[in-house]
Amino acid sequence: MFTRTATTTSHDTTSNNTTSHSTATQSTTSQNNPAGAHVSFRRRAHLVAAPLALALALGACAGERPELVTPTTEAPAATAAPTTSEPTTAAPAPTSTVAPPAAPEAPVRAISTVPILSVYASADTDHLVTTLTDTTDFGSARVLLVEEIQLEWVKVHLPLRPNGITGWVQAGDVVLEQLDTAVTVDLENRQLSVWRDGEMQTLRTVAVGSPENPTPTGTFFITDKIDTTDDTGAYGPYAFGLSAFSETLTEFAGGDGQIGIHGTNQPDSIGQAVSHGCIRLPNDVIEQLATELPLGTPVVIS
Repeated sequence: MFTRTATTTSHDTTSNNTTSHSTATQSTTSQNNPAGAHVSFRRRAHLVAAPLALALALGACAGERPELVTPTTEAPAATAAPTTSEPTTAAPAPTSTVAPPAAPEAPVRAISTVPILSVYASADTDHLVTTLTDTTDFGSARVLLVEEIQLEWVKVHLPLRPNGITGWVQAGDVVLEQLDTAVTVDLENRQLSVWRDGEMQTLRTVAVGSPENPTPTGTFFITDKIDTTDDTGAYGPYAFGLSAFSETLTEFAGGDGQIGIHGTNQPDSIGQAVSHGCIRLPNDVIEQLATELPLGTPVVIS
């Protein structure tokens, strides 16, 4: 059972690298803002309680369905944690040493500044695709990964099914910030790389999805950073929610099959293909990354 409240940052939007809307006329790969939108993640400061098992199929990486509490507007929290991982037979660890995929160049994030963010099918259109609130289900600020900028319109990746979906938002509804961090995941070699300013800083072995429930591939981004408040739980001390969703599970643990990157209470699973789609890291690594990777950081899985 959870003995402390699962919490998530809701103030990870501070940066000195804001892109001017009036000059945003080129694609994200040609932004002139200096990199360095690193925002430190503080475990105890500026945290909002959140139901860990409610929205993430981070549950998709653990075997037992956790008990849930009824969501409320005041600090909802999960009351139970999975204590075991799925019994999926582990696929053998790979022996290939192929170089990891390259990180995206000069990523940019868009932070919503309006209560309801309207997303359109294309620039200069009134065809509304969806709307997004200014916070996620976990209370994190609504941050999206930018793909392209055209005058007063910004093309963004969306945290919705199907994976890879994009849409356009009005530049006046967001603040643009250039990032200096990126993550790549090599599923074949089961390796996760962290990049800063185009240089690889970290290369670690991970657990990935099983053959029955593989980790989806594509370009995604970090939507949430969660303090699980249970270092010995199935998710370890921290979990990142991603904009990715399982392509084999439409529901898990009361959530909608969202994929995450998190720690684990089964370190022997690292290097294996055993999860329901999430990416597992050693707990000391996820704890370190929680201080380094801001919301909106691109995560390219291949």
